[in-house]
Order: sequence, then structure tokens, then C-alpha cells
Amino acid sequence: MENNPNDETIKEILEEDHEEIRNGGKKKSCLVRSLILIILLTVIFFSFIYIQQYLLDMEAEAIVRAAQTSTALANEPSTKNSPVSDEAQPDTLNTAEQTTPTPDLEIERTATVSAQLTSVAEFQKTVTSEP
Repeated sequence: MENNPNDETIKEILEEDHEEIRNGGKKKSCLVRSLILIILLTVIFFSFIYIQQYLLDMEAEAIVRAAQTSTALANEPSTKNSPVSDEAQPDTLNTAEQTTPTPDLEIERTATVSAQLTSVAEFQKTVTSEP
């Protein structure tokens, strides 16, 4: 008979512990879940801002470099066209023959592409009245 009261006591203790775990666990998990959700949303928000700033910095740097590249040939004294008097140039030459060829075709291509990119970037900055 002594086993029966002990078994009932153990069962009651286990049931009480089980109920405490159920009740206490839900309250804590709700608080912990909400805290984790708030932290996660904060991290996502600041990550979005950081990525936007990084992309804007890259765009600004591209615009500046394109402008520098397009004006680089004008600043180099070796590629500037020397002024030639009208007497040296006969009127029979067409405009393609009158221009002095660039010593390096890659420089000319780079300047052309950078000028195009600069104009595209400036066009993208324009604001229109209609969406």
C-alpha cells in the first residue's frame, strides 16, 4: 500500500511540473519571439539603407570617373591638335582627313564610351512632371 501513495504523489508532482512548463514556456517564448522579430526587422532595415548608400556611392563614382575620362584627352598636351594655318590645309580635303588621328585607338574608344555614359547618367537624373 505504500507504493500507491508514492505513485500518486509522484504523478501529482510530475503533472504540476508539466503544467508549469506549459504555462511559463509560452509566456517566455512569446517575449523572446517578439524580441527576435524586432531585432531581425531592425537588421533588415539598416541593411537596406546600407545597400542603397553603397549603390549610390558607386553611381556617383562612375559619373565622376566618366567625366574625368571624357575630359582626360583635352588635358593631355600630347594629344591636342596643334593649330594649323589655313594655308597648310587645302580646301579639297574632307573633314575625316583634316582631323589628326589619335595615337592610341583604345584611348579614343574609352573617351567615347565615357562620354556616352556621362550623358546617360545625366539623362537619368532629369525629373519629369509626369510619371
